[in-house]
Amino acid sequence: MVVTAVLTTTGRNRGNPDALPSPTPAASATADASPTGSPTPAPKQFEKAEQVIDAQKYTYSATFKTSKGDFTVRLFADVAPNTVNSFVFLAKQGFYNNTTFHRVVSNFVIQGGDPTGTGTGGPGYQTQDEPNELRNKKGTIAMAKVSGQTQFGSQFFINLKDNPSLDYDNPSANKFYPFGEVVSGMDVVEAIGRVQVGQGDRPIEPVTISAIEITETPK
Repeated sequence: MVVTAVLTTTGRNRGNPDALPSPTPAASATADASPTGSPTPAPKQFEKAEQVIDAQKYTYSATFKTSKGDFTVRLFADVAPNTVNSFVFLAKQGFYNNTTFHRVVSNFVIQGGDPTGTGTGGPGYQTQDEPNELRNKKGTIAMAKVSGQTQFGSQFFINLKDNPSLDYDNPSANKFYPFGEVVSGMDVVEAIGRVQVGQGDRPIEPVTISAIEITETPK
């Protein structure tokens, strides 16, 4: 059984409470994921996410263009409109371009969304959790955050297996709410999940995201 623990804030990530649910039972006092490649020289920062989606008129999907291949995620805009809006806003701003999956935990999750590649970066603003009763099933995507927090920034993780210990009804204070699900290219996600990692669960050979392309389809 996976026991949830998350990284705590440090001076570097205060205001950006993004952290990965870890399979170890103890929380780390500092972020232990180091850069995996060349981070963006000057990560973009924003005061807030602009409103860029209309969940009543459109459905949304995101295609991740990675160094291991492409995969597509259907976004649950009806269930988590604010979460999806923030994610789509950042993707459209190119915030995720040339970032990495900076942490990979085999048979658990892969995590990305940090332009600094350190595990402590964020977009400059926070978005409030949108509680739902969706399970963290294999292939679902949720936002990462620090232990006990109810806000998140830009970092996300994709479940490599069913992870009930992260679900809305788990007994801990750490609950993660899926806002999308991989609908094609799960083999690519699994390939990322198999890469060799070193200290801090960071891939030894960087796995990069060149872009996340958003598709908007009329209902």
